Amino acid sequence: MFNVNDFISKIETIVENKNPKFSTLHIALGFDDNYAMPAGIAIFSVISNTPNYNLHFHLFIDNVSKLNINKFRQFNSSNISITLYYLNNNFIINPKTLILHITTISTCIRFIMPEILAPITDKLIYLDSDIICLQSLALLTEYNIDEYIAGVISDTKDMQLAVSKMYDINHSRYFNAGVLLINTQQWCKFCISEKALTLINNGYIYKFADQDVLNILLEDKTYLLPIKFNTKIKISIDCKEEKVIRPYTVILHYISQNKPWFSVYQSTIFNHYFNQSPWKKDKRPLSGNSSSIRNYSKYLIKKRCYIKSFFYYIVYLKYKLILKK
Repeated sequence: MFNVNDFISKIETIVENKNPKFSTLHIALGFDDNYAMPAGIAIFSVISNTPNYNLHFHLFIDNVSKLNINKFRQFNSSNISITLYYLNNNFIINPKTLILHITTISTCIRFIMPEILAPITDKLIYLDSDIICLQSLALLTEYNIDEYIAGVISDTKDMQLAVSKMYDINHSRYFNAGVLLINTQQWCKFCISEKALTLINNGYIYKFADQDVLNILLEDKTYLLPIKFNTKIKISIDCKEEKVIRPYTVILHYISQNKPWFSVYQSTIFNHYFNQSPWKKDKRPLSGNSSSIRNYSKYLIKKRCYIKSFFYYIVYLKYKLILKK
């Protein structure tokens, strides 16, 4: 018999505070140690911009270090709770069905969250770790999704066009799974967790992994939310894209492999939260790929930092050489 709790080895609450005057928002993220810092910054941005609510973060983690867990403990405000759900080796995804260079944890962990948390809350907010919250997250919960499995935000037109050629679904309603408002009771009623894990492991290649599976299973069962709850940007080195986001943006989502926590990216928004967070003294990774290091070198030339530019061009060459081996 299918039981999502079989995928969890331990549940541990590391921060537990509740203000009796406030309502509670339940927020779930899933990540491994590589994404622990970005997830922490995302959480800090939610806390910074969502006053007058109890915020209970449910973190589904895989091999996260004690050092990072201790940093999550530092979010010990009077309205914050953090519960950790340690994944075990039973959570297995067939790697042949995934073609993106992402881990099965970050890809598919959201399949089991709603069912595990259904006894705790009827309404769950799921967030990817590569987001920044810019306004109160409580705005997301104002929408009535009683008759739906989830409130979702449309993906880009390019993505919708791509999937229209792959799956027999209404591509105009294809959503990005990085931000979800989930009706946990409806999720369980339609057995989405079991169906999703079955589908992702059936040997078929899903180009966009769990996002495709969720769109297939939730077709006609979703409520479309405004784009302000999942404003997607692809950043360049100078992060000029951040300067043109709409002032009403609630959640900023850094899609593509260019992530603002890599130090080559000059992200004002990410740096604002990073520099106030428990990770502020950590050395950030330089880049996720060689091309961004090369682009950073070019950026430094425009800034007339010639010596520094030359240094990073050498770094780029070494990085590229290592990747070829």
